[in-house]
Amino acid sequence: MPKKLKPSKGTAKKTPKAKSVSKPVKTKKPSVPPARGARPAHPAHPAHPGKTKGKAAAAKAPAPKLQPKAPVKVERVPSKQFTGAVAALEVGIKLMYAEDYAKAVKAFNKVIAEYPEEPEIQASAKARIQACEKKLQERARTVFKTADDHYNVAVALMNSGDLENALTHLQSGLKLAPKADHILYAMAAANALQGNRDQAISYLKQSIHHRAENRFQALQDNDFAVLAEEQAFKDLVAPPDK
Repeated sequence: MPKKLKPSKGTAKKTPKAKSVSKPVKTKKPSVPPARGARPAHPAHPAHPGKTKGKAAAAKAPAPKLQPKAPVKVERVPSKQFTGAVAALEVGIKLMYAEDYAKAVKAFNKVIAEYPEEPEIQASAKARIQACEKKLQERARTVFKTADDHYNVAVALMNSGDLENALTHLQSGLKLAPKADHILYAMAAANALQGNRDQAISYLKQSIHHRAENRFQALQDNDFAVLAEEQAFKDLVAPPDK
């Protein structure tokens, strides 16, 4: 290997030069010549600062939400059948509020029998029948002081099909009020349901004697269906001669 030469005395030591860092040379992108027939693009003018903010704000503003349309309600036009069912139900409700539970039960049963095509009305009538019968049962646990106490319990028993106990209470009621037309009428109905035709006609005759309007009620009452062909019954329910 060649030997390095020692610097001679008296000569200043040379400081090593810093290595120069070469700067990157910027290259220009080749310009693409415009197509034939195309107009040269004009330089974009700077947008006005005020207008730019307005446009940016308008761009950022959320679109208004559309409110959902309310569903259109189609009102049901009540039929004559429905109107009649409601009116009949209200009759029973008034009797119920008057605490005449026995007559209320009868009115509700009439609604069920005459309006079978109105399920909502029937459901309401059945629920109220249960409430009325519960009230009558509560009364049955109390001491019977009046003829109507026996009558109300008897009607509830008749509706439940317990005719024997119903007749027992009706007889007790008649002892306290022998001329009570509604108790006599109930006695006639209970005997008719049992098939006791002669007794049913006898009690019905007494009931009509004390209250003539009972003949029209008996004519429409299904409890007397077994007597429909009896001449004595027809004579009783026929309108009086003028």
